[in-house]
Amino acid sequence: MTDTVKSVPLFYGNYGENENPVAWFAQFELSLPISWTDAQRVQRFTMQLTPGEAAAEWSQSLTSVQISSFADLKAEFFKRWPAPKRPKLTRAQQKERIMSQVLKEEEVGEWTQEGRTGNYAHVLWAINISQLALGMGNVDGAMIEYALEGIPNLLKDHLKCMYSTWDEFVEDIQNVPNIKIKHGQEDLNKERARDAEIAKLKAQSTLSTSYMSQQLSHMSLGAQQMPLPAYRSTSWFPNTTGIAPSIPSPMAQTPLTNFNISAASRGGPPMYGSSRGIYTPRASLTRAQVMERATLIPQRPNTETGVHQYEMDVDLWHRVYGAEGSPSLERPYPIRPGTAALGSGECYNCGLVTEPAHLSSQCTATNLLRPHETRWHQQIASILRRTAPHQMMRSPYPAPVQHVAIANHPYHQPYRSLQPAPVYNIGPQGESSWGDQNDAWGITEPGYDWGSENYGGLLPTLDQQ
Repeated sequence: MTDTVKSVPLFYGNYGENENPVAWFAQFELSLPISWTDAQRVQRFTMQLTPGEAAAEWSQSLTSVQISSFADLKAEFFKRWPAPKRPKLTRAQQKERIMSQVLKEEEVGEWTQEGRTGNYAHVLWAINISQLALGMGNVDGAMIEYALEGIPNLLKDHLKCMYSTWDEFVEDIQNVPNIKIKHGQEDLNKERARDAEIAKLKAQSTLSTSYMSQQLSHMSLGAQQMPLPAYRSTSWFPNTTGIAPSIPSPMAQTPLTNFNISAASRGGPPMYGSSRGIYTPRASLTRAQVMERATLIPQRPNTETGVHQYEMDVDLWHRVYGAEGSPSLERPYPIRPGTAALGSGECYNCGLVTEPAHLSSQCTATNLLRPHETRWHQQIASILRRTAPHQMMRSPYPAPVQHVAIANHPYHQPYRSLQPAPVYNIGPQGESSWGDQNDAWGITEPGYDWGSENYGGLLPTLDQQ
C-alpha cells in the first residue's frame, strides 16, 4: 500500500498574504506519512519551498550537518522563522477589549443565520465574548462584570447577573424566553412614544412662551405708539337724558390734551378723560374674526396627553400674564379638553352643552372650570352676541347699567380655585363696558334681557346708580 501525501501550499518565507511560518510548518509536518524516513521528509520539505523566494534561498545556504535529520531541519527552521511571542495583556487592556464588545438593543431577540443552524444575535454575542475572554486567559470569569455593562436593559432585566464562570454566563442568556424579550420591546416602544410626546409638548410650550412674549412686547409697544384722536372727549359721559350728544365736526377738532394711557399700559384700550363710563371707539369684528382670535390657543384633545398639555398651557398663561391677569382676545385663555367649543351655548361653570340647556346658576356639575376659564366663556359669549346680525344697528352711546352684587366680593380669584363665581343680576335696560379694564370690547349693548348668570364680579369702570 502506497502512502499518500496531503497537499499543502508552497512556502514563501516573507510573511506575505498573511503567511504564518509556524502554522505552515505544523501543517506541512502533519501532511507527511508516519512511515517516511528523515531523508524523505527533508527532501519533501525542499520541494515545498517556492523557487526564487526567501525560503528557497535560505534552504540553499544550509549545510549537510544542519539537514542531517528532520529534527535538525526543524530546529534550523524555527531559528529563521521563530514563533511570535503572544502579547500578555494587562487587566486594564482585557477590560477595554471586553467592554468594546457592545450588544446593540436592536440585536436583542433578532434571529440570525450565522453559523450552521442559526441562533439569536444576543446568544451569539455571549458566545463570542466568552471566547474572547477565555482566549485572553480569563478563565476565572473575573471579566464577566464588564461584559454585563454592554448588555441593554431589555435583556439584562431577565438575567440574574451573578456568575462564576463564562459557561454559566452564556447559559443564562440562552435560557431567556424570547416572549419576554418581545414584551419588553413593546413596553420600551410605548415609553419612547411617550417621551416623544413629552418632547413635542415641551417644544410647543417653548413656542407658546415665545409667542406670548412677542404679544406682550407688541402690546407694550402699541400702547406707546398708539395714535391719539384729534377730538376732545371730555363731553363723552354717560347720557341720562335720552338725547344723543353731538359729535364734534372734523373742522372743529382740537389737539387732545387729556389723554389717559394708564389702561393702554395695562394691555387694555386707551381711555379719554376719566376711565369710568367712557365709550371707547373700536372697529367691529366679525364672528369669524372673533373666533379666530379666541381659538389662538387650540383646545387640546380629551386624552391623557391632551389634558397634560392643557395644564401646561394654563401654567404658561399665568406665568406670562400673572395669577390675577384677565383673558381677552389679545390673550386668549386655554380651554379644558372635553368641553364644548366657545360660543356654543355652553354652561360657564362646567363648559358643557346639555339637553335641555342649563344656565351656570343651575349647574350641578362637580368638575367646575377655573374662574379665569369661566370668565373667558362669558366674554366670548358677550362678544359674539354683539356680532349677531339683528344687533348690528346699535346705538354707539353708552347706557347706564344697574348691578346687584355682594359688596365685599373680590374681583379676582386665584386661578387654581375650584369655587364657582357668585351669581349676579344684570339690569335689563342695557350693558356698558361689562368687561374689566383690560377688556377692549365692553361697548354699549341696548335691548339685551340678561337673566341670572355667573358674572366675573363688579368692575371699577362702571358707574353705579
